[in-house]
Amino acid sequence: MAVPFLENIKNIMACPRCKAALLLNESRDAECAHCHEVYRWMSYTWDLVPSCWNTSSTAWLAWEHLQANGLESYRHDPQHNLAVGPREDCLQFSRFCKFDGLVLDVGCGPQAWPTYFAHHAEGTRFVGVDPLAGGIPADYAQFRALGEFLPFADRVFDHVAFATSLDHFIDPLPVLREACRVCRPSGFVDIWVGDKSSGAAPRKVSHPWYDKLQKPNGAEDVFHLKRLGSTELRRILGRLDVQLVDDARCRVNDHSTNYFCKLQVPV
Repeated sequence: MAVPFLENIKNIMACPRCKAALLLNESRDAECAHCHEVYRWMSYTWDLVPSCWNTSSTAWLAWEHLQANGLESYRHDPQHNLAVGPREDCLQFSRFCKFDGLVLDVGCGPQAWPTYFAHHAEGTRFVGVDPLAGGIPADYAQFRALGEFLPFADRVFDHVAFATSLDHFIDPLPVLREACRVCRPSGFVDIWVGDKSSGAAPRKVSHPWYDKLQKPNGAEDVFHLKRLGSTELRRILGRLDVQLVDDARCRVNDHSTNYFCKLQVPV
């Protein structure tokens, strides 16, 4: 199965563990020439999750549980849990980002083509990473990988995007630092998070699959260790060497707002 755009991006691939050059030969396992980590070929892409990632801590075990919960939501209700179909919130984020050049989507999800890719300049190329990617063919270059261990060389992407994915990480700060590492000088990091007011009514659960989900210890709900709103995001961004160049708020309802922000990586 051909990997879209592989010929155009394989020269920017790097071992997620040591960042040495990683050569990918389609339909074969890949090996890092420096640390000799081997990354297996799956049905449609490579599994680029390094063996050094920490699965022994309580937080990582909870994260794995939440990933399994998320997969259930994608299977049973993709229209509300994946960026598919004519979703206006996804189209708003797409228009805000103004994608061009080479774009990395961190936490892209397992869908073949996210709706927020809809608006982009001619010639734009997309690459996605997600721990659940690789189970189905995608219409762009997609890899199974972690945001904490991005499998790319330094300073190669024009945009790095987080479309409601940033609050699915144990700690967003090292993930954002990785995003800045792989973003070219004067490139952009585009982020979408949601804000909910304290007066929001509890979700009315009516789906049998949802009722079966369990919240792991330490998690805020069945999908998040901790929700990340715009206030907490701005606090985290204050610890990075980036410039906020644009932001926007899009109303969802009386109690919910989507917050978009665009950061520029310094030269």
